[in-house]
Amino acid sequence: MLNANPLKPKFVYEPRVMNVVAYLHFNKGGVAQKLVHELKYRGQQEVGIMLGEWYGSDLIKSGWAIDLIIPVPIHKSKLRKRGYNQADCFAEGLSSSMNIPVRTDLVERKKSTVSQTRKSKVERWENVNEIYRVTNSAELQNKNLLVVDDVLTTGATLGELMEVLSESGAAAIYIATIAAGK
Repeated sequence: MLNANPLKPKFVYEPRVMNVVAYLHFNKGGVAQKLVHELKYRGQQEVGIMLGEWYGSDLIKSGWAIDLIIPVPIHKSKLRKRGYNQADCFAEGLSSSMNIPVRTDLVERKKSTVSQTRKSKVERWENVNEIYRVTNSAELQNKNLLVVDDVLTTGATLGELMEVLSESGAAAIYIATIAAGK
């Protein structure tokens, strides 16, 4: 699973993205969707932590030299409403099993956007234009980052984040998600 992942071409425009992997394949009504919904909409934070711990055990074998884990941030208003960021839960589990620190303070989501769920590919890219800001680029200089999120579909959200991380001097970027769809 780690060697031949078809997700990397979604980020071919960004040379600092070294690899892109997903733990599960996202199918409508499938196990991955059920797990992500439990984590994201039903407050089951332990699902994200558990999946991160399991996947972290696999990712250690990849040999990636990761300095920091960066969860994709959500906007403050969504954080207040939900009470937690699902990507933080996944990052916590990965950190636990990989023994790599998580940094949630280096990037922020500066714009609140509507859900990407029912948008076309073009609408998704337009919806996330310039939504992230790096808060401390010195901490990212020459670091190898593992950026994590719950679901990867078109790559619009992660692509926007890759751009600001690259501009901030990250050496290499790896992406891991709980699930990936088409």
